[in-house]
Amino acid sequence: MGQSLITLTTDFGCADGAVGAMIGVIKSICPSAEVVSIAHDIPPHDIVHGAWALYQSTPFFPSGTIHIAVVDPGVGTRRRAILIETEKGTLLGPDNGMLAWAANAMVPKRHFAIENTSYRLGPPGLTFDGRDLFAPVAAHLANGVEPSQIGTEVTSIVDLSWPEPVVGRGRIEGEVLLDDRFGNLVTNIPVSLMAEVFGDTTVLITLSDRPVGGLSKGYGGIVGHLGAVINGAGLLEIAVPEGSAAALTGGRRCDRVAVTGRV
Repeated sequence: MGQSLITLTTDFGCADGAVGAMIGVIKSICPSAEVVSIAHDIPPHDIVHGAWALYQSTPFFPSGTIHIAVVDPGVGTRRRAILIETEKGTLLGPDNGMLAWAANAMVPKRHFAIENTSYRLGPPGLTFDGRDLFAPVAAHLANGVEPSQIGTEVTSIVDLSWPEPVVGRGRIEGEVLLDDRFGNLVTNIPVSLMAEVFGDTTVLITLSDRPVGGLSKGYGGIVGHLGAVINGAGLLEIAVPEGSAAALTGGRRCDRVAVTGRV
């Protein structure tokens, strides 16, 4: 039996043993599995932030990797548990939108509702699907169980809307997707769209009508003041190096961001 790679992304933190319990379940069922953590400090219940962590990281893992993602404020309710097959790997988690961005980036093929209770651990309760459902399912998949044995194929899952920027009259209007660990404000405006609209023209950026300035090549060009860069995901980001753009501006998710060409 070959070794399988399984990743974990949760909002559990590392202080209470929850992540360790998931790893223990996986290794008990599939001892050859290699288990790698993507992130466990997702803000509690923040599905969007969890989706962002997956979106940033999953494309860089080897083909065939199994990804478990659990930010699950609806645990214990009627929300579905899902398995998504993609061209690059498999995603497991609650059907609350957290898997959607990564699935789209990895090109989804089939979706399954996880229903076969024989792959679930027994009692004590219904509050820890990370350990009792998703970890054992991932381990059984790593052992060669087919997704069709896990549950029923479904035609749709809960989507998490990726707001598309709007282009018009030499202007791109977008919004803040989230603020990251450093207080950087990540937007939904890709560098590819900026290049298409503005070419080599110098641009000006505003956040909720507050001037941010132009675009810098890196954080070193904006030390000590508010500015903008293109981040590692290829998206426009508003930042204060060695500071927090979120704290300085009060910026938050869904705030308006505009890019215009300098006349």
